[in-house]
Amino acid sequence: MKKLITLTCFLVLMVSCNAKKETITNDPNAGFDVLKKEAYGGKDQPGHATIKSQEKLAALYKELNVEEVPQIDFASFNVVVLYMGQKNTGGYSIDVANVGVSGNTAYIKKVEAAPEDMATMALTNPYVIVKVPKTDKVVVE
Repeated sequence: MKKLITLTCFLVLMVSCNAKKETITNDPNAGFDVLKKEAYGGKDQPGHATIKSQEKLAALYKELNVEEVPQIDFASFNVVVLYMGQKNTGGYSIDVANVGVSGNTAYIKKVEAAPEDMATMALTNPYVIVKVPKTDKVVVE
């Protein structure tokens, strides 16, 4: 009987402490997909841009001198391009670790890498283009 009362109290406590929280989900089926990643051709300044139409995606690919433009369902997805900025050597890269969605905001966790040893002496402009779930706002962390 004592165990039953303890268990009941524990369950009541757990249910009453379950406050509604807004969580960030990282669902691989949500559409996080890397479309293109290059060391050359990005912008000189670091930053990001959100593409919300096939026409703007085609203009971006033309600006990057890429001929084959993927077809994206912009009713369900946005495309985000992340620029690392101009670097003095090779060996730099930018990538996406994960994408989470909370409410109507997509959170993109970027990862930047630098060369550890000697690298090619060339100006590089790394960038990555990703397809993310459709939201009104994109935050890059």
